[in-house]
Amino acid sequence: MSSDRIGLSLRAAVTFWPMERLVISDGIDTATLVPTGDHWTLTIDVQPSDTERRQRLMEASAQALSADGGGRIVFWVTDVDDAADHVSAAAGFMPFRDLWKLGRPLPALPGTLTTRPFMKEDSSAFLNVNNRAFEWHPEQGGMTEADLALQQEKSWYDANGFRIWEDGGKLAGFCWTKVHNDVDPPVGEIYAIAIDPDIRGRGFGRELTLAGLDWLAGLGLRRAILYVESDNHPANHIYKELGFEREATNRAYQRVLR
Repeated sequence: MSSDRIGLSLRAAVTFWPMERLVISDGIDTATLVPTGDHWTLTIDVQPSDTERRQRLMEASAQALSADGGGRIVFWVTDVDDAADHVSAAAGFMPFRDLWKLGRPLPALPGTLTTRPFMKEDSSAFLNVNNRAFEWHPEQGGMTEADLALQQEKSWYDANGFRIWEDGGKLAGFCWTKVHNDVDPPVGEIYAIAIDPDIRGRGFGRELTLAGLDWLAGLGLRRAILYVESDNHPANHIYKELGFEREATNRAYQRVLR
């Protein structure tokens, strides 16, 4: 990186917005830091291919947060490549989490579980299963009624695609699906899926995945995707058996400033 570029990043203007959102701009490019739980989420408005400008904004963002008292910055790169690793390392960011995008054609094999649409009265039982199943997960875990309501207000939400499985009259699992109508042809997604931890390890996860795929195929979709943590070995084993293949990797980088 040239010395004039470094100087430009040091002179970047920092704007403090409500909720302590930080916007860093040099008059041309902009980066935004948003408080998210125990860290700040960084977004940058330049193309991934413009590595010099991206590195400059990452460095400027770290400088701005350091001047504001420090903290941890998390920066996600979609469909990561070697250049993203290089730029992030040069800016002082280290990789710490990989999210795999998996895909497979539809239809799939028929499953053995019968599911039904989500109903309003399922909220409490859903949150109970979800939060125990995803206790370890930084986004899906710890969901509240307000969080659930926020997701259900999104344009893609369809209660019919939020598939609920009951065992003995009790909510025992769910397969929340989503349809991406913004691509041609549309693609289905298994957005979130979980089995009650009390009955985990009995093959229900596989069958619930098939139930979700069957629902998506019934909508006329011909492809399904899902996102899964790279180190979630039990889930990845199931998905591989069901014919999913890795299509891309989204990688999170972090930098801690004290």
